[in-house]
Amino acid sequence: MVEGEERAYGDIQLDSFEHQVAGHGGVLRVKDSRMVAKPLIKREQAFYESSAMWPRFKAFLPVYYGTLEQVGSVVESDSGETAESGYICLENLVDGYENPCIVDIKIGTQLHDVDAPPEKVARMMKKAKATTVGTHGVRVCGMMVPGVSSPSRDWLAGLTADTIGDAFARFFSAAETAVSAEYRRFVIRQFILEVEDLAEVIRSVETRMYSSSLLFVYDASKAKYEQFIAESKGDPSSIDAREDCGGGDYDTSHEGSSNDDDCASDDDDDDDPSDGLLDMKAIDFAHSHWVPGQGPDERYLFGLGKLVSILRSLLSQ
Repeated sequence: MVEGEERAYGDIQLDSFEHQVAGHGGVLRVKDSRMVAKPLIKREQAFYESSAMWPRFKAFLPVYYGTLEQVGSVVESDSGETAESGYICLENLVDGYENPCIVDIKIGTQLHDVDAPPEKVARMMKKAKATTVGTHGVRVCGMMVPGVSSPSRDWLAGLTADTIGDAFARFFSAAETAVSAEYRRFVIRQFILEVEDLAEVIRSVETRMYSSSLLFVYDASKAKYEQFIAESKGDPSSIDAREDCGGGDYDTSHEGSSNDDDCASDDDDDDDPSDGLLDMKAIDFAHSHWVPGQGPDERYLFGLGKLVSILRSLLSQ
């Protein structure tokens, strides 16, 4: 769809969505709403709908509003998946942001689905081995930072275990240049807390989320951060001290460790200290399943652990 072009879908008006940073394209903005429309894949729809049974997990997903469908019409999506002719309607995660900084991070060490044909399994295993998917269970797929040129897909695909931190440093650079070094530290720390909380939830559910991603969004807006401070949210450096708990590689099996009491999240506190400044959501579930009786997704947890380690290393720089 050409930028600026509009499309009618029944009574719903759709136009281009300028903030998609990865994937195969096709995400549109639903006009006069806080929704985006993503090409419909039934497996992804089913995963969103069944997530309602797990409220803690659902909290880490974009709000799912339903679908726009043309019954009986089936097409091939850009990703090669069989898709209905329609859209999944989801929360627009950058709505209300002045200068959104966005990064799409693939999580987990397995890219292929359980029912993928052998040739695709071989191709995806080769791709995982050749990228940081194999070493870290983390791959930066796309990025958008105001005032910073977007890195090419080739540059991102060429990142190694030694250089993947460079991509995250680039992503958080706007927090310092547009606002302050204090804000950069605050944003990184809050994402650490979000990833740790997600890992805790993933240990409690039985899923397999192959080739799924996390989307990080923060606002590089000095005015909004100053407003945040002025509204007596408190000293950002003392909002949560969990970044000082532990060190080195994050242990995804830390249940019962001596740091649990100091580092645990307060599930009773609904007041998000970063509200309006940043967000993190799990996205892309075309290859995701619920697997009762098979335990948590250890490959996904491994990626979350490595991601926390990368973020912690940035705090010391």
